[in-house]
Amino acid sequence: MKNDEDFIFLNDALKLMNERLVNGQFRPFNISFRTFNGQNSTGGKLRIIEGARLLPNKNTDKKEKITIENVLKEETTKRPPNHWTNRTRNIELPDGNVRKIRIDFIISINNKKVIY
Repeated sequence: MKNDEDFIFLNDALKLMNERLVNGQFRPFNISFRTFNGQNSTGGKLRIIEGARLLPNKNTDKKEKITIENVLKEETTKRPPNHWTNRTRNIELPDGNVRKIRIDFIISINNKKVIY
């Protein structure tokens, strides 16, 4: 029989992902999850990422520097990511790339199996 230490609830896993270091950056974690594409119903591949970090939401209140590029750039509207509704999170991979994951498909975090 496995110990209780080998399991973690999804809520606790999300709290672990949100932990920050002393300098304010998110704490790195190891995660394994299944891929899924809802548009064409593909996926199911197991991905294991070591040293991933949660990406913070952009601060929309932050003032942007006025430069010639910003003034001449055509203004576009972006949809908010709605991570809560879509049950997704953006994580930063160790190589700097960004990956969106569905929290329903998280298998383990820091070598602890996630219980839903």
